[in-house]
Amino acid sequence: MKMLLTSLLGFSLLLPTAALADKPSDERAIAGLENGRILWDITIGDPERLIARLSVIEETYDDMVRQGLEPEMMFAFRGGAAGMIAASTDHLELEDVSAVRHIHERLEDLLAREGVHMEACSIATRRFDLTQDDLLPGIQLVGNTFLSIMGYESQGYATIRID
Repeated sequence: MKMLLTSLLGFSLLLPTAALADKPSDERAIAGLENGRILWDITIGDPERLIARLSVIEETYDDMVRQGLEPEMMFAFRGGAAGMIAASTDHLELEDVSAVRHIHERLEDLLAREGVHMEACSIATRRFDLTQDDLLPGIQLVGNTFLSIMGYESQGYATIRID
């Protein structure tokens, strides 16, 4: 029985790798590119939905690396998402605290990756009475993420809305 469990565990660890090896490429779309520039315009205010979207964002980063692109990802938090990037969860409904803490862990993992930068809109954070000191470490408060979006798009970033 112990040998069977060990074999199953070993096989299960190989599944994600095997799935990635069989994943199709995006060679036609990314032909000639060296960098993958994406600005994630994050307005989603539902913690569970944001967790699901962060999984896709992480997979997108990994897909870039797998296909030889250097990821350059900007995150612009505004709207309801601004309330989920405060280091403290004291302002949240009790049923959202666990999910938001999970979001914090995911954002911390993303920030540790090369080429990832995060910004928060001061207009949106005012709604939650948040200052730079209240935000998760690594997230920079900016005046207006609409200007960020405009600026980064002019620098070649593709904006993908997460709402």
